[in-house]
Amino acid sequence: MISKDEYPRYKAWLRRVAEFKDFTDDQFDYLTDQMQVKTFAKGQILFDQGDMRDRYYFMISGLVRTERLDDTGNFGFLSYIKEKKGFPYRGLFQDEEYAYSAEAMTSIEIISFPMSKFEAVIQENQLATKRVIQEMGQIINRNEDQLQRMVISSATKRVEQALEIFSEQLGEPKANGETYVPYPITLIELARVSGTTRETASRAVQKLISDGLISYQHKNFTFFGETLA
Repeated sequence: MISKDEYPRYKAWLRRVAEFKDFTDDQFDYLTDQMQVKTFAKGQILFDQGDMRDRYYFMISGLVRTERLDDTGNFGFLSYIKEKKGFPYRGLFQDEEYAYSAEAMTSIEIISFPMSKFEAVIQENQLATKRVIQEMGQIINRNEDQLQRMVISSATKRVEQALEIFSEQLGEPKANGETYVPYPITLIELARVSGTTRETASRAVQKLISDGLISYQHKNFTFFGETLA
């Protein structure tokens, strides 16, 4: 856990972030009164699906993977949360438990607040409520798009679609037109998202590299065009 002597610096940073600009000073002080700032190592679990939904998280740096399992435990839906993004939004004002698990994909630094306080301040502030609704809409759109793009029989095509999703959601555009994903993505991770084997994912990646569409160095992907078609 970060020393509380450092908290004023984190509060000042947070106040400049779009998601927190709309709060009044009193609302912001109320929200951050029980704020925690922590670091997690790669592979550490923030919470499990079914745990009490008692904290709202906001990413400072790094990447978190979320996974929701169906009732059988055989099917999992994966999504990713990068810096300057908050979670969970699912279940606001309603659920008592987290709807998915969250794991650090890299070393991360993260702020959290009591969920009850977060819900209270967004309920009081119309601009904050609007921003949360917009964020939830974007999450729904991304998840629906991901599901639709993964419902294809060809494993190779699913790998290509998963790579494009990584590019769109996690990539950083460069001045030369390339898109670089600054987070390490293993072939095993790519295979999990694609619903296939590591071997199939590896073959698909090697083909895209040989076709000059991507590069894959030190587990980081670079995309040389907007699509892999």
